[in-house]
Amino acid sequence: MLKKKISGIVLGVLLTGACWVFSPYGTRSAEAAFNTDIVGKAALASFSEMLGALEFSPAADDMMGTWVLSDPDGDAAFWWRKADGMRTFDVFLCFDAEPFINAGLDTDKLPKEMKEMLDDRGKIMVGKKLSTEPLVYDGEVTPLSSFAQIVKLDRESVGYHAALDHYGVTIADGSLFEWAKDMSKNDKDIVFVVDPKILVDAGVDPVKVEGWAYSKVPLEDSRGRKYEAEKFLKPFNLK
Repeated sequence: MLKKKISGIVLGVLLTGACWVFSPYGTRSAEAAFNTDIVGKAALASFSEMLGALEFSPAADDMMGTWVLSDPDGDAAFWWRKADGMRTFDVFLCFDAEPFINAGLDTDKLPKEMKEMLDDRGKIMVGKKLSTEPLVYDGEVTPLSSFAQIVKLDRESVGYHAALDHYGVTIADGSLFEWAKDMSKNDKDIVFVVDPKILVDAGVDPVKVEGWAYSKVPLEDSRGRKYEAEKFLKPFNLK
């Protein structure tokens, strides 16, 4: 199975004009909104296709109560909740710290929860808590059915990136996990997106981080106002 990273230069060109668009449920119930939510349903369908293209299925971490989707290189992973529990975060990105340390990261300047993960596993973690509503499954608990819980209970976290034809989950402010709507028409099937601010503030020289592209990405805020922001990007083609 072909797995190739898109170069930072090419990716920077392709991202021109891109924006992420999110549509919250508002005051409607999660169940009612899910039944009429076109974007949410399409995100779920494309997530299922993406899971089927992975060389290795997401692993269950029963201690954390999460699923773990690792990138083809094993350098980064997307974690999302499988069960209710006492996790620090319900969704998070976890990636190797070494490239950032080599680029100047002072680990003592990281937030406490990030430093604990770094000390324990040699990883950097960014994430957030989701809805406090309990997870209720109708049938087998699978990576897809757990993701469906995010779409149903935390719809505001799931959005569509029109320029690259991607869906995505917001992991933390400025950080996302994205996947292609249609992998047959897209050569960036999954993308790990990390906001650089905390890392740069902790001493990282972003242009020296190996294995990640550092690009300026056009975005759009909740009022439709366009702006640009620098991001660390790690894209992969699964097919």
